[in-house]
Amino acid sequence: MSRITAIHEAAHAVAAIRAGLMFETVSALPDDEHDLDGALYWTELQNSGELAMPAELLAVVSLAGPCAEARALRRRPDRVFEGYAAGDDREAVATLGLTEAQFLDAYREAAALIERDWAVIERVADKLTTGADLSYDEVEAIVVAADR
Repeated sequence: MSRITAIHEAAHAVAAIRAGLMFETVSALPDDEHDLDGALYWTELQNSGELAMPAELLAVVSLAGPCAEARALRRRPDRVFEGYAAGDDREAVATLGLTEAQFLDAYREAAALIERDWAVIERVADKLTTGADLSYDEVEAIVVAADR
């Protein structure tokens, strides 16, 4: 597992919490079954579609990972979005049916969140690099502690 993967997934998790969206766990470990380097795993209600999540908030969560990766690598975000690692995030955003204005707003919100919460994202990433998955409650505790 790489530090960049941990940063990427930590940003998704922190963005989800800031957006008020619940998830089961976040992991920076490879998921060979789903061909992922790491993942944010939504709850069963969200996966089944029984619990609707606003498209604009999902876009912010999806864009947060590549934005954080770009910051960590000191690359332009568009370069990271074009890369293989952001493929699932590009696909997720594309399925949301956002207008161009909604996409740009979500991107700006994700970029601002990364700057504002960088220290929190690094703390979550530090925990993920130990190889453990983190539950929603564990990530939320890190976010709440940082807000004090």
